[in-house]
Amino acid sequence: MNRADTGGSQTTAPLKILFIDPHAAFVTWGSGLVQYGCNWQVVRTDDGRAAIKMLEETNFDAVIVAALTSFERELGILRQVASTKPKTARILLSPALSAANLAKALDVVHRNIFQGCSVEEIVASVEQTVMVTRQLYRDKVVRSFAAFRQLPSPPSIYHELSRALNSDRTSTRDISAIVERDPALAARILRLVNSSYFALSRHISNLNEAITLLGVRTVRGLSLAGHLNAHYPEASAWKVFSFDMMSQRALCVARMAQEICGPYSKGQALKDQAFLAGLLLDIGMLMLAAEQGQGYLKVLKYAARKQLPLHVVERMAYGVTHAELGAYLLNMWNLAPQVVEAVLLHHEPDEAVGDSFTPLSAAHIADALLPSIANEFELDLSATLSDSYVERISAKQYLPSWKMVANGYRLRMRESERVQSA
Repeated sequence: MNRADTGGSQTTAPLKILFIDPHAAFVTWGSGLVQYGCNWQVVRTDDGRAAIKMLEETNFDAVIVAALTSFERELGILRQVASTKPKTARILLSPALSAANLAKALDVVHRNIFQGCSVEEIVASVEQTVMVTRQLYRDKVVRSFAAFRQLPSPPSIYHELSRALNSDRTSTRDISAIVERDPALAARILRLVNSSYFALSRHISNLNEAITLLGVRTVRGLSLAGHLNAHYPEASAWKVFSFDMMSQRALCVARMAQEICGPYSKGQALKDQAFLAGLLLDIGMLMLAAEQGQGYLKVLKYAARKQLPLHVVERMAYGVTHAELGAYLLNMWNLAPQVVEAVLLHHEPDEAVGDSFTPLSAAHIADALLPSIANEFELDLSATLSDSYVERISAKQYLPSWKMVANGYRLRMRESERVQSA
């Protein structure tokens, strides 16, 4: 898909940018970008309330908020933007943030640009965000999504956990109290922490301890994945691939994506988002299999016969891919924008702009290095590793070690398949 199809930065119309500068610290910022050669129309204001009113009356491609001293207040403005105009790209311009504040920001903003970034980095970040947002809201994606008969509602427990994460006074005991109200989730957490993935020397039966080991954001991700898997159960007539095995593979992708972040992240935010993206990459595939049934069976069969990637045949048949449908659902549920982007582009990472390592990078590489689940047509359902993308994000040096990690997960997947078939 080329950029013109998605309404990306190669179109001739200038990008309309609303720049909210509460401390009047960037008075000449817009003119500097114009001098750089950006095809942008920048409207600057130092009044957050006036900015929200402008948004209600005028469409902007992106909103940039400068947060120099009052992080919580400026992040609150972007939360209002998300509620008022969800199709508008949300960008935070800030000094370096603490790990806790960065995690909060990444749950709301599409991009966090740090003070001192070059003009090139700023331009790439803004235009990438606008391009992804436009692709997500393509008319065909919106119409296809609306045609689904039974869409899941957002799980209340996910949002309870999100609110708890954003509170400075929440303890592990508070999180456990939320999780205990969902016995299936509690059981899944204990099963996971005692599985071979952790290889602990003793059995963990205490939910508090299990949540501490996993991390609250991982627990939140498991709650979401479990909710979606429960909403899309495998029909008795469906024989192409096992929904349960797909769920097991998703956990492997998620765990490996988290490990891949090691050389790039000193904090937890990137790892948490990579885990969640890996866990949810193929939810659109389950949506299509559950909703389209025999129609989707024909798509899979055609892809196998013609030896074409599944997402290419999906676009031929439906005008939309499982990646786009899954990303649209997660965006509707207000998931972290970079998680949505990872789901959207995991088969086509070269569509991303910029050369930084993101949750998309981790999810794409993990998905590509792990084997596809077994299926009736022996069709590879995983992503194909983009060597050009790996080169662009300067990750080639780590590929040999990541392939060794993938071999370990491959063995676990085989063991899981053996147990399932026994």
